[in-house]
Amino acid sequence: TCEFMSRVPSKNESSVRYSWRGSRRLYFNGLLRAFLPAVVPHFLYLIALGELMWEFDPQFVADKCLLATNSSEQITQRPLSPIIRCEALRNYRGIATESAGVIMLASLILCTCVASASFCFRTELICSEPPWKRNHMWVGSLTSSLTLLAIYMRIVLAVGSISALPWYFLVLFFLSPFICLIINEKILKNSDRLIDRRNEMMRRLQFETKLGMWSPKESQHVNIQQTN
Repeated sequence: TCEFMSRVPSKNESSVRYSWRGSRRLYFNGLLRAFLPAVVPHFLYLIALGELMWEFDPQFVADKCLLATNSSEQITQRPLSPIIRCEALRNYRGIATESAGVIMLASLILCTCVASASFCFRTELICSEPPWKRNHMWVGSLTSSLTLLAIYMRIVLAVGSISALPWYFLVLFFLSPFICLIINEKILKNSDRLIDRRNEMMRRLQFETKLGMWSPKESQHVNIQQTN
């Protein structure tokens, strides 16, 4: 603390500002940790769309997405790649696309909720600062979000959508949030957290809050009566 206090700039000093270069490391690590939870749901969406198209509209797949030469063999194998590359699905709307969209949204919410545990204390690991012990607001938000998600999927998701998905999809769906959380913790652990903590403390100590903004500055005017 004494080391940080000795480097604090003068109060309301306009020449000292927290530069973008100083916070670049902190922002880069944050974006890197948020990247994976945003990408994984799209990958799961492709798998869910292919499986649900075979379940709810196999005739459309056979007519629009498969090659005429070996369509009977592909119908038996039910591959996903022809559906993913199918141009006819651009304007298609049906139970399969709606259910796949709901599953992707659920995966995005689940990954975001679980990965948010790594963002409660930006420079501290979960093992050292568990958010469920001190951050009761986070626990309440997590519980309410997961409850609303379960109710939403129960109401909107088409009947038979979950049973149509393969076992490996369900494993990826429930394990991917924790995989994202582990990777986020690895990124945070390998980053220079000492510099990040110092930057964060310096940001707070530069009086960029309302107290620093509205505190009166030291007068620079000269007292004419005293000089005379």
